[in-house]
Amino acid sequence: MSTENQDPKDEEQTKTYSEEEFKKVVAQRDAVKAEKLAIQAEKDKLEAEKKALGEDDLKKKGEIQTLLDSRDKELAEIKKNLDTAKEYETKYTDLDKSIRQELLEELPEELREVAEDLSTAKLKTFVKLNSSKTPGTETTRPGGKTKIILTGKKYDDFSSKDLDLIKKSDPDGYAAMFKERFGIMPG
Repeated sequence: MSTENQDPKDEEQTKTYSEEEFKKVVAQRDAVKAEKLAIQAEKDKLEAEKKALGEDDLKKKGEIQTLLDSRDKELAEIKKNLDTAKEYETKYTDLDKSIRQELLEELPEELREVAEDLSTAKLKTFVKLNSSKTPGTETTRPGGKTKIILTGKKYDDFSSKDLDLIKKSDPDGYAAMFKERFGIMPG
């Protein structure tokens, strides 16, 4: 894909992050979420305790104002933590979108639609499995490529490097594709 045709705004908006930064942001986000849940549970517990004690008992003891001040401080801290969590969630979302876009660009056009619905982790694996192979090649054998599968393929589906490999590994298959493409047998 050529970068000459891209809008300069798209380049400015695309943020790229290393995998380490991505993991750090995800870890921070998860920590803030866990803290948020713990604080919410503590808040609910404290509110339940407050109702259980009853306002009349608190007024008699003169502690209601102290308790209200304490609750106000806790609520302010909870709001601050929620804002921080939202900020991390935004960063995570932007980072995830950026990583997904980069990964999708590595795939051939016909695989992108299938890959769009995968989670980011599964998308990474999918890209790793599908972007480095030329269609029809088998790279499982140590020491290089094996015979290229020609079934359903045409001459123009292969790079010149692959065609050289086909010519050496399957001369009859190469000749059939060449004749189909150019109308003559290779010389």
